[in-house]
Amino acid sequence: ATTAVLHKPVDMTTKALLSLFFLLLSTSVLSQLILEDVVEGPASQGKAGLVKEATDPLTKTLQWAVDNSDLDGMAERAQAIRDGRAEPMKLDREVMDALFGSKVSFLQTTVDMLQEALGTGDEDTTIEALENLEEQVTDIDNANDLDNLGGVEPVVGLLSHPSSKVRAAALWVIGTAAQSNPSAQQMFMNYRVLPRLMLPITEVIATDSVQDADPKLLAKSLYSVSTLLRGCRHCLETFIAQDGASQLCKMLAIVSRERTQESILPVKRKLVALVGDLVIEEGAPSATAALVQHCASSSSPADSVSMSVARLLAVDDRELQEKSLQTLVNLLGAEPNAREDMVGASLPELVQVVVEKAAAKLQQEDTAWEESLMLGRQLLDTFRNHSRNAEM
Repeated sequence: ATTAVLHKPVDMTTKALLSLFFLLLSTSVLSQLILEDVVEGPASQGKAGLVKEATDPLTKTLQWAVDNSDLDGMAERAQAIRDGRAEPMKLDREVMDALFGSKVSFLQTTVDMLQEALGTGDEDTTIEALENLEEQVTDIDNANDLDNLGGVEPVVGLLSHPSSKVRAAALWVIGTAAQSNPSAQQMFMNYRVLPRLMLPITEVIATDSVQDADPKLLAKSLYSVSTLLRGCRHCLETFIAQDGASQLCKMLAIVSRERTQESILPVKRKLVALVGDLVIEEGAPSATAALVQHCASSSSPADSVSMSVARLLAVDDRELQEKSLQTLVNLLGAEPNAREDMVGASLPELVQVVVEKAAAKLQQEDTAWEESLMLGRQLLDTFRNHSRNAEM
């Protein structure tokens, strides 16, 4: 993290140091030790004998504070605190800012660093500034102040940077700032940011391949889209209106067909999980219904969500299989008629394979497979009930 040297007036710094010193004196243990020395020390030493002659400025300041304090009054107050008759002094916000710097000051410094990096055009410096900014906006107040301090516009502008590393870092900032933060979600929506967040995905769709795509950039794109949409009705409705459902389904079909690129595995996990989460997103019923309808059926059977998830279930990866099963459960819960499409994609057979594997792993005391076993059995029960009803 980048720190800043904050320039404060001398009287403010002195106030801060004195307040800190008085706060320390008001604590029971430290004040007792100091004040016992004051009361019981040789009278000939006087107040100046309390502390040895100091050489560094901080200690000299503290020594000056002792030499110019009402020690009897402080001793009486310390005793009152120990007796519960008084409360210890609390440092106010102004004092804390003088001592350690305010959050806004650090955030402004970080934004300024990003602006300076953009001025130099250096890629590494820009990435470092974005990483520092991402750390700052983990604080919800900082995230909400980002636009007021001029930080949103340069970050959004970097979403179309030639470097995939810079773009990924900018997506990371937005994703972190928007996470569980309605104010930040609306802030970014004001910049019409959704198409830019989806740009790495639409680029893959345009080529119908992930062969030349940067997996880290795709992962950060999905992360930022996910945090922006969750819990935000306006965001999800805008996403659906901008053909976001179709783009996610097409992207899912493309990545599910990729079997050789190991680096794409995290993208597969994030993407199938995002689809599964959005079909049960609360608060935007019309948008969710449109997304469910698109996922439940497709004009191209080979690109349907059912076929894509079927291909993902065949990948030997526990986490991917678990997320795929959860997406199927969510989709069936939102649209029961999706069963026919799933049966047509041979999903019951694939789910049975995962269930058998999960059961065998659990017998070997591999508890990580518990969720997969539960989800798989739930799906099989649903498929069986559907078959019985169809025969009646």
